Amino acid sequence: MLNGIYQNAASMSGLESWNNAIAQNLAQSSTPGYKKAILSFEGKANGMIGYEGSFDKTLFHESIAATGKGGVDFSTGSIVNTDIHTDFALEGEGFFELRTPDGQYVYTRDGQFQLNDQAQLVSKQGYFVMDDERNPLQLIPDGGTITGKPDGSIYQKGQLVGMIGVRSSSDPNSLLRTHGGFLLNQGVELEAYHLNPDKVSIRHGAIEQSNVSNTTEMVNLISVSRAFQINQQVIRGKDELLGKAIQTLGGRI
Repeated sequence: MLNGIYQNAASMSGLESWNNAIAQNLAQSSTPGYKKAILSFEGKANGMIGYEGSFDKTLFHESIAATGKGGVDFSTGSIVNTDIHTDFALEGEGFFELRTPDGQYVYTRDGQFQLNDQAQLVSKQGYFVMDDERNPLQLIPDGGTITGKPDGSIYQKGQLVGMIGVRSSSDPNSLLRTHGGFLLNQGVELEAYHLNPDKVSIRHGAIEQSNVSNTTEMVNLISVSRAFQINQQVIRGKDELLGKAIQTLGGRI
């Protein structure tokens, strides 16, 4: 009976993690390029359990506990036109490459950029947008409206001023989520992506929305809440049975 209580408690712990992932998705659902957090469950060995069988022989079996494993859904979100000349959306694989003021590289699908005081293209956090040679993308001061091409090239006044850098990874799950995008896991390197218009292109004046469905997340939230309540009721019932058993057996001594 105690083993059953432990298993229900482990289930509630997994449901709590799932609830946290849903809350994060709902909070970030309006963030451009956000990739939703997902949680998968798998069985994990939880030790041997012994019980008294026939002929006074103790039998053992291995107990299994459910554990949650977090991840990220990298599927593409819908792309909407904004007609803002500093907005860019990736159609296909890859990430925009950013560099923080301290030199760390960050990767994102959020192409809602802006210009800083030095006419450099930066993210909302102030991170530099890298070009195809890993240099901050420098535009012409007071150079007027930006024109972007599907191959990532950027023009001002008809003059080519740079190419937006795009990086790709054969294993996106090696990336670690952080504020403003994703960081590389230690020992992993992203390769430069040479844009193939048949597979990847950059749409100018548009942004990629998050791939979160608020309706789906709300349905999941209701399911988690109900499952949590059921596990509570089961634990409460087992606890009452255990208490009655102790009282009955204790009264016979």
